[in-house]
Amino acid sequence: MGARGWRALAAALAVVLVVLVVGIVLAVRGSGSVDDDLTAEQQEVAAAARTEALAFLRVDHRDMEPLVEAVLDGATGDFAEQYGSQRDRLVRETVRTRATSTGEVVSLGVADLSDDAATVVVAANSSVSNSSTEQPQTRYYRLRLRLERVDGRWLTSSLEFVR
Repeated sequence: MGARGWRALAAALAVVLVVLVVGIVLAVRGSGSVDDDLTAEQQEVAAAARTEALAFLRVDHRDMEPLVEAVLDGATGDFAEQYGSQRDRLVRETVRTRATSTGEVVSLGVADLSDDAATVVVAANSSVSNSSTEQPQTRYYRLRLRLERVDGRWLTSSLEFVR
């Protein structure tokens, strides 16, 4: 696996393994909901990014398969391939650590937008519990999602943690 594959694997497992603690939340622009002052096209891409970020942050060791499918439904290209290739490992580690996580988008901003590509930065909180935590703990994440328009849908081609 190349460097990109390891980075994607690390990002996917960070939620499950609870090893990545990101600094304070970046207030990019707007609120947790899609902002009314965005153009219709920005709202469309922001909604797709929000949906994918929430799907990515949702973990439940009791029933991971539909959660993995939700991430893959909003994914394309390298991200879909990398996440899909780690499916079994992700599910296995989630079950082994009895991990659960629910996300909340605090803020998002459309950083770049063209006819068929966009970059969205998302600040999110996640309530995480697993076999090594006594009580749920809040984690703070900043994500950069690159999206592509595929057959009329905005799909995530790259998702990475940023500082």
